[in-house]
Amino acid sequence: MHHPYFGSESPISNHTRHAVPGIVRVMPSAVAKTTPKSIPNPLTHEEQAMCERVAARLHSDLSVLVGQLPESARNGSGMSKHLDIVRNTTQRVAHALRDPSPSIQTLVKLPGTKGLEQLLATMREAGLKPQSIELAQIAVSQFEQLISNLAGSHTKLINRINAPGTTSSDSTLGSIEQRRAVFESAIGVTGRSAQTSISLYAFRRSPENPEVLQRALASGLIQTTVMPGGMPVVIRAGDTLQWDDPENRSFDLLDDSKPEGNTPQALLKEFTTHPLPTVSSQGRSDNLIQVIDPADLDGPQTIDVITAMRSNHPFSDPQTGKMTLDEVWSLVNCPTAQLVFDIYLHRELERLVRPAIDAQLWYPNLSSPGGQRWITRYPSPPRLELLGEGISRAQTKLHPRHGELTGLFFDRLGWDPSEYVGFRCEVIYPVWRAGYCMSFQPTDAQTQYDD
Repeated sequence: MHHPYFGSESPISNHTRHAVPGIVRVMPSAVAKTTPKSIPNPLTHEEQAMCERVAARLHSDLSVLVGQLPESARNGSGMSKHLDIVRNTTQRVAHALRDPSPSIQTLVKLPGTKGLEQLLATMREAGLKPQSIELAQIAVSQFEQLISNLAGSHTKLINRINAPGTTSSDSTLGSIEQRRAVFESAIGVTGRSAQTSISLYAFRRSPENPEVLQRALASGLIQTTVMPGGMPVVIRAGDTLQWDDPENRSFDLLDDSKPEGNTPQALLKEFTTHPLPTVSSQGRSDNLIQVIDPADLDGPQTIDVITAMRSNHPFSDPQTGKMTLDEVWSLVNCPTAQLVFDIYLHRELERLVRPAIDAQLWYPNLSSPGGQRWITRYPSPPRLELLGEGISRAQTKLHPRHGELTGLFFDRLGWDPSEYVGFRCEVIYPVWRAGYCMSFQPTDAQTQYDD
């Protein structure tokens, strides 16, 4: 169960035979013949999407199985010895699982279906969970069918994947035109919209108690329009952690007041329309809801609103012992034309994790299906951008005052922005009701697949 916070080569060897100097051999009876090497057809958009879906399922199911092995058997060499299977197979599996997010290249790195079937057979003999093996067997069968349909052999499929014109193509699924259509339709359904949605996070370990993870969040909507009778403007923040430590667990506004009832102090007034709207903070600390009511309700109203808060969390999950900074979400509750999703990690934290980004169909209870993430992952994932140290690159065309907002955010927190490393996801027409999830896998988890 994840505990999210919420508010994507084959070596070429050239063998050259050198001629002996001064000697020319003439073969009058032989005619040199060359047969041009056929160039494989690149995958179409639809074929790429099929490959990505199979890759996601294989990556998910194999990761679950490898996670059931002893820690010493989760890299190529250890897995080979533990399962008594050829090392080439286990090394290719470990190499494919090294990437935190699957891609079409996962199918290139993996062994063929015969090798995978042998791996599953040895895992069954080793006593791994039968249900997990059965799920992985379905994924391998789909891989075999994919190979048969698209190429005829694993080698030929790899050639098609690596053919010029494949890797540079984007799937038409989830294209910007289709996302725009969802945006426009959602406005008609909800009676509300926004030009830009903003989620700005910062994380650090508490200087007073390293077992506490401190989170700060500024979130809001720029040029959000509320139509009479439409759904209200709602900003949500929370987590799904269970932590029985009321002294350290807290959700506070930046002035240290509690987010309860009428809370105008929740607003960053410099970035909110005047006269100020009314903010009603309600719900539990694990699912805080802030309802924004415009000052004037006569006809459609367009406002800017940014709220800010901070909270304490355990650095490690009390149940698993793993770092709680694993997933951070930006949920698209309101149909919005643009999303700016920034996360700043203190450099101490940034050294401990490796980030990735995707878009998920999130569940009503703000959860995701754990290891089976391929089930709810949208095609055509967003891109993750490294902003680097400090906030000098915080400015963005999607929000002209974003650099100013980021500077004020850190100033109000009293945190030195030069000590932080930023990551960004920007999306034009983010999918309504999607959750854009920035995940952070511990760097030591990466080494478990290495030799």
